[in-house]
Amino acid sequence: MYRNSILQRLNKVGEAPTMLTISLEIDRLIRDPNTSAAQIGRVIRLDPALTGKVLKIANSAIYATRHRIVSLQQAIARLGFSEIRRITMSIAVINSFKSYFVDYEKFWLHSITCAYLCTALNKQTNRKANDDELYINGLLHDIGVLVLDQYFTTIYKKVFEIAVKRRFDLPLVENKILGINHAEVGAFLLNRWKLPDRVVNVVMNHHQPQKLDPEHETLGKMVYLANFICNNRGIDNGSGFFPEGFYDDIWDELGLSVEDVPQLIDSVLLETEKAKEILRLGGL
Repeated sequence: MYRNSILQRLNKVGEAPTMLTISLEIDRLIRDPNTSAAQIGRVIRLDPALTGKVLKIANSAIYATRHRIVSLQQAIARLGFSEIRRITMSIAVINSFKSYFVDYEKFWLHSITCAYLCTALNKQTNRKANDDELYINGLLHDIGVLVLDQYFTTIYKKVFEIAVKRRFDLPLVENKILGINHAEVGAFLLNRWKLPDRVVNVVMNHHQPQKLDPEHETLGKMVYLANFICNNRGIDNGSGFFPEGFYDDIWDELGLSVEDVPQLIDSVLLETEKAKEILRLGGL
């Protein structure tokens, strides 16, 4: 088993990348009702690359702005705090990890689409969960896949290939060969980088949201359902696997029915286009 050696190696990984640290500071600031657009702008400007990517995305077709945005102040005022938080977090995360054999674009298209779909599910189910927390959890739920790809490339490539070729559930193959799965790995590193518990816990249990405590249960179930719907539509994380099993009670507990499916599919198509644009303009 590789579990102990994997955890020991992750314990030696350095601090969170600068861009991610900045995005987490933006997240913290926006949670304070007294924060101003100028304060957020000053933090974003700490990283010139992040600044440039934010402005490119703010001027893209997905936001359909009539007049060109030339400053962060304008971008924040036009798009709002929540959307700026989502954009900066997306840019930061997709620039913080490398991929060696996992399809980078496919992985992030899945993750960003999942993140936006979580917010659409929140609206449709009227659960009144925090949209920004849902977005971050949806964005990061599979991050352990890239962690394993980046730091344990040789052995994980074999694990990934077995899952893809034999159409096996990826966590099952990971547990069998490595003694640990990508959900645990992602949660371990995010915890080490001091991301909030609400993110770490959902990432850890995104395949089994019923294990979450009541405080995080709704977040976990929406991430689980968004992940399932994206996979169902062929927007997978690069493994190409669509799991046959599904916890039907989650669908019921969120108050959804078959009649909701067409609207959810429309949401997926819309969010996929937004994800493509963010990936095109905000990626490496």
